[in-house]
Amino acid sequence: MRIFSKRSDNESVMPNLNLPPGTLLIHPEFAKPVMTVFGYSPEGFQEKTLTHTDEIQEFMRNWPLIWLNVDGFGDEATLRSIAQIFNIHPLVLEDITDPSQRAKVEQYDDKATFIVVPMPNPMNHNHEFTTEQLSLYLGERFVVSFQATALGDCLEVIRNRIRQKKGRVRNSNAAYLAYALVDTVIDAFFPIVSVMGDSLDELEERIMQDSKNSQIFDIREVKVNLMRVRRAVWPMRDAIMTMSTLEQVWGQELRPYLRDAADHVARLMDLIETDRMMASDLMELYLNSANNRLGEVNKFLTVVATIFIPVGAIASIYGMNFDLESKWNMPELKWAYGYPFALGLMFMVAATFLIVFWRRGWLGNQFGVQKRNRK
Repeated sequence: MRIFSKRSDNESVMPNLNLPPGTLLIHPEFAKPVMTVFGYSPEGFQEKTLTHTDEIQEFMRNWPLIWLNVDGFGDEATLRSIAQIFNIHPLVLEDITDPSQRAKVEQYDDKATFIVVPMPNPMNHNHEFTTEQLSLYLGERFVVSFQATALGDCLEVIRNRIRQKKGRVRNSNAAYLAYALVDTVIDAFFPIVSVMGDSLDELEERIMQDSKNSQIFDIREVKVNLMRVRRAVWPMRDAIMTMSTLEQVWGQELRPYLRDAADHVARLMDLIETDRMMASDLMELYLNSANNRLGEVNKFLTVVATIFIPVGAIASIYGMNFDLESKWNMPELKWAYGYPFALGLMFMVAATFLIVFWRRGWLGNQFGVQKRNRK
């Protein structure tokens, strides 16, 4: 069995442990491989879903460049057959089926390069950010891409460029195709990060209008997603830099494109860090709002207690039963207006306290006044 632990349903954090290097383990949940191949040249292209690996050789004979995409790792024999056709190193094959890899670029000889990048999945119903590992094996005349499922596939953009002969894909080599795939994956992060930023703006507005206990969980959810995005994007900077150093693969002609990809990663990191700071500020804003609400409650209770303490004292004094014949007795007990006098005295004391509190600005919601002034 595969030895790994998980922090979430789709996020493995441990590699295969205590196993010989190059060991290929197939998880029972992996789907059967679906092989889709593109063979193309500047003059035309052919697209086909393969039923057997023997058909790959025919495409390699008929087309100067092919792109084979494999969805699913549920058949070890198929994977080993593909590895034999393209001379894929056993360690590469092990990394392909191990979803715990971070973004990286490795060169195994002068003609083969292995690339791993995290590909973002669409946000699920729980608003949880997850990624799927995309592995690319690059040769002189081919690019082989591997992914466990087709759930988060954002590569349809490249497929359409090949079909419609848009951009440089059909007129370029395999190295440019690999770059285009990596660049498409990087670009797929921007809409997701943008949605998270919009969620933070909405949360800020809701907290400023009316903070609720449930909002702290919403803030925490966005913070966790931003942490996962950062964990996925951060190693991609080093991967792009490594690609730039492989001059024999990505020559001078492709250097500007790699710099553009590096710039996109840097912009992503800036957005992520900005949103993370905003999420932390929102957490402080929520806590300050909660403290303000608690202070308002305490202030209200203090005002009520302050008013009713003297009122209660007056009521308790006039509510005592004394001997009516005693010369030390309260004269109001025999006075016809004693009861209205006691009530009026209570009212005057309460009104005096209310006027003093109002003139000192202790009444009302100061936080609500700040919100109105901010608007």
